Amino acid sequence: MRFIEEYDLVKRGDKILIALSGGPDSIFLFHFLLKYSKKYGIEIGTMHVNHMIRGEEANNDEKFCRNLSLKFGIDYHTVKRNVPSFAKLNKISIEEAAREIRYKELLNVQKKFGYDKIATAHTCSDNAETVLLNLIKGAGIKGLAGIPIKRQSIIRPILSISKDEILAYLKKNKVNYLIDKSNLSNVHERNFIRNEILPQIARYLNPKVEQTLFKSSLVLKKQSTIIQAAIKILSEFVVVKKKDKIEINTKKLLMIDESIWGEIIKFSVDRNFSVQISFNDCSKIISLLSNQIGKSINISNSLKALRERNNILIFHNNVEEKRDLIELRIGNSIKVGEKIMKIEFVDKHLIKFSADKKIEFIDADKAVDKFILRSWKDGDSFYPLGLNGKKNVSDFLNDQKVSNFEKRKQLVLTNKKNIVWVIGYRIDDRYKITDKTRKVLKLCLK
Repeated sequence: MRFIEEYDLVKRGDKILIALSGGPDSIFLFHFLLKYSKKYGIEIGTMHVNHMIRGEEANNDEKFCRNLSLKFGIDYHTVKRNVPSFAKLNKISIEEAAREIRYKELLNVQKKFGYDKIATAHTCSDNAETVLLNLIKGAGIKGLAGIPIKRQSIIRPILSISKDEILAYLKKNKVNYLIDKSNLSNVHERNFIRNEILPQIARYLNPKVEQTLFKSSLVLKKQSTIIQAAIKILSEFVVVKKKDKIEINTKKLLMIDESIWGEIIKFSVDRNFSVQISFNDCSKIISLLSNQIGKSINISNSLKALRERNNILIFHNNVEEKRDLIELRIGNSIKVGEKIMKIEFVDKHLIKFSADKKIEFIDADKAVDKFILRSWKDGDSFYPLGLNGKKNVSDFLNDQKVSNFEKRKQLVLTNKKNIVWVIGYRIDDRYKITDKTRKVLKLCLK
């Protein structure tokens, strides 16, 4: 109660949705909020998500939660979601999939039925597991601060008490609850921490390890808040978001103390891509500062970092995927990303040249009907209009000061295996319009 009051988790008049699994923690949370609902002046409801992981056992869990809610006249909500299928489709772990679906469904019910808050049954023991897991994986101060006490409309009222305290209370008061047998298996990393590591620490090093870690995480939460505010300001100074990538300005980064580069990079990536990378990833990104321009590395969550002249770019791997050969006939059009590529005949006397690099005109007599649109490749060359002789596409793009990131996405239009147009920059001199030109083709990417 002191914990709830100190962190202002419950307000009079709140309508609170309880995430009810049927396990000891959520059953304790249910009975606690039910018992003190008049004291707090709150209304409660329950929500159970059937993850469809444990077959009939999962259906029994759902039935247990429904009967418990109806017994006390509490509004009950439930959904069935195929977590294994979702995990496989999105290439994530079962635990991650279950957590994502659970919060999504809780938020849906909250919005639909007008709940002010969602209460989850995370405990001091869960917090200890999270802190140790994050420590082992190399998380920063935010990760070591443990489970948030509240996040937007989600509150965790029993975060200050341990699993043992909860089990003792339930046993003393003869309250029934369910046991998820999957929690007994050490296949999952969190279960290994819970069943093996923490008991050993409690036995040989600190019998109150969970409470100690909780107190430490509370201190780190406050420090993290202060540090995150400072990191946010520095990140906005160093990093720029541009469509599907972020640019880390290396000159500005070098103006800041090296000891917090990792924090700035981690904050920037986590914030702009809605993912979490490790400090090992941050170290790999920082190592690019001493690498040559064009060097790239793969990091977590399908992201890639690329060294540019004055920047380090970070983007999703699929951004730089090479485009397959696409055939295009005169008079037709094709979709290229969010744009349309079109080739058509135009009257030579109605041509209006402009500075628009997405529109070009060529001599139709020098081309056949079949054009090919593709990504440029090493060894490609053409005769740039206005220049004497042949030039590699790579060198030409360098002369145009095209970044390595943009070079990877560059497209060319070919005809009879010759490059006709380095799209957006220059046509080939051999296809230019002359006094002898009879028919003209308009090339357009808009």
